[in-house]
Amino acid sequence: MSSSGSKGALLIIILIGLIILVFTLNGQRQMTAEQLERVTIRLEQLQGGGTQENQEKAKRITRKVRILMDLGDVEPTVATIVDVTSLRKQNSFYNKAENGDFLIVTPERAILYNEEKNRIIDVVPVQIKPNTGQ
Repeated sequence: MSSSGSKGALLIIILIGLIILVFTLNGQRQMTAEQLERVTIRLEQLQGGGTQENQEKAKRITRKVRILMDLGDVEPTVATIVDVTSLRKQNSFYNKAENGDFLIVTPERAILYNEEKNRIIDVVPVQIKPNTGQ
């Protein structure tokens, strides 16, 4: 009886260990999936100007902003804000922004623009340093 009792206790311990292992692995899987999603969003933000549709959107946004303010002769970089919470953690400039707003960057300034309201939300001066390859 004690032999079967110890086998039963060992079986219960193994089952509990397997359950803990499953929950731990599932938690790690979810954390990895969230990290992958953040990296994917960041990559989309960085590569956003590559497709024809995105280029047309950037031109449309640039035309609208040029009506509201002088952007000079340069063609600005335009990015859609898709993860404003993450951006707010990095820089208070994004505190007034919402997902779907646009970031327009020229060599002199960064502009937050809301297309729906056709409003410039905020403008800050920037200095873009040329890449010297170092």
